Amino acid sequence: MVDSIFPDPLVPRRIALTVKYDGAAFCGFQRQPGFRTVQEELELAWAAVSGELQVVHGSGRTDSGVHAYGQVVHFSTSSAMPAAIVQRAMNAYLPEDLVIRMAVEAPLGFHASHSAFSKHYLYLIATGEERPVLQRGKVTWIRRPLDLFAMRAALPALIGTHDFVAFAAARRSSKTTIRTVTSAHILPTRGGLAFHFRGKGFLYRQVRNMVGTLLEVGYGKRAPEWVGHVRDSGERKRGGATAAPEGLYLWRVFYQPNPFSSLAQGQRSK
Repeated sequence: MVDSIFPDPLVPRRIALTVKYDGAAFCGFQRQPGFRTVQEELELAWAAVSGELQVVHGSGRTDSGVHAYGQVVHFSTSSAMPAAIVQRAMNAYLPEDLVIRMAVEAPLGFHASHSAFSKHYLYLIATGEERPVLQRGKVTWIRRPLDLFAMRAALPALIGTHDFVAFAAARRSSKTTIRTVTSAHILPTRGGLAFHFRGKGFLYRQVRNMVGTLLEVGYGKRAPEWVGHVRDSGERKRGGATAAPEGLYLWRVFYQPNPFSSLAQGQRSK
């Protein structure tokens, strides 16, 4: 029935979305007056579809130029529109560099940020003299060779529960700089390297600062154990330069229970 897609104020609902975007032309996720952001584009698309003005809450704030494959967001609504139609309808209004991959109706207590128990970030680097023209804006290009084994030897210093203030940006709003990184890997890829970090939460620019510090080891400027000394110093200036934003992806956000599990199983069975 056509009437079923119109708002019903007696039926509050919560819609959760998994979104993918090319962050090159966005000034990050969070809404900022006068700047193009992912949050505002999603809110405008939902307003165009439903007539509702709702705040879209994200699982995290990606910075300017940072990409996402599995950013999760949610918003509340009184619309009775099925989630599958929400996805198709909003995608029709979204720009080419932003798309909704999955949409579900989540429990009212679900929160994209507060309900998350783990996040997976990916950082991609292209190496070698040949400019990565087909990946322009999607990877960080480093011409010089990198010592993969030395960087891997430094990874244990970044795993576990520590005070990561030495890898936090000066502009941060977190009450504590204690974080838990549950896994860290560096894998060779065709033409470069992929850095994987998973943890319960990350400080502002923590991943990019960790990558930049590991690169100092990869260049041969520092020994692997130096990364642990940086961590324990508590001083940002002791570490490497912040890695460029174009190599970073918010890859996946984990929940338990996972509101998207039934959709994911359906996609795998196809």
